[in-house]
Amino acid sequence: MQKHWKALTAVGVVIVAVAVAVILISRPTPSAEQEPSSLQASGKFGFPVSTIKIGEGGTKTAGDGKTITGYSGTCDSAAQAAANFAPLLSEVNLKTWADQKKTLTEVSVPGPWFEKVTSGGDLMTTTKNLPSGAFDGGWVSRSDVAAGGLYRVASCEEKKRAVVQVFIGSLNAQVKTVPAGGFGTVPMELTWDGDWKITDARQSADDPNFGGRVQDRGPAGATPGEPTGDFPVLTQDLVNSVFADVRRDGWIEYANAKR
Repeated sequence: MQKHWKALTAVGVVIVAVAVAVILISRPTPSAEQEPSSLQASGKFGFPVSTIKIGEGGTKTAGDGKTITGYSGTCDSAAQAAANFAPLLSEVNLKTWADQKKTLTEVSVPGPWFEKVTSGGDLMTTTKNLPSGAFDGGWVSRSDVAAGGLYRVASCEEKKRAVVQVFIGSLNAQVKTVPAGGFGTVPMELTWDGDWKITDARQSADDPNFGGRVQDRGPAGATPGEPTGDFPVLTQDLVNSVFADVRRDGWIEYANAKR
């Protein structure tokens, strides 16, 4: 059994690396300016607050009946698409992984990045005789985008291409205790093909700047203390912690971020 626990720990490292890219290197690159009309006053933690919301922005849904598609092609809609696509890139459920991958193919363009992003989930769902440590019906890694509730548009050209980072909350399975909460940043490149489609979402320790397309890896970190089994709640201390070695400029709150 100890051997199995060690195997799960190794696999869990793969999942977390794919999901949130918790790494420490940064190299500044220019960032895009957010559309001024979409911003309101600063929020609780000093970030500008957008009028756009997580869970909105499109007119259709993918085959899973919940992932929003059908965007207008604006840069604001790219930020909404990124929020709505982030769970497909950061979650793993042992029972529904095949369906999740199918949905991801609907909202993306195939490429080598796809295999990298889905390798952790593939490994978890094909490993034999492994105690899953899963919670709430098969979850190994689950996200709450609103718990992070921030985005940064690194670059965008309407109806052409956008690079967006999304800061999310997460729960990750543990073998001997309840799932542990944390935060991470999910980067993605979106290209216009009659709708916003993911064309890259590599999350790896050897590429913290996403091929030079973002300023740095973005905020990330575990919540302190013993795991509670609940999604983390962002506080000023946690903001200071996850932004300790990355830049805050360019980050914007979604209008319905949990605060």
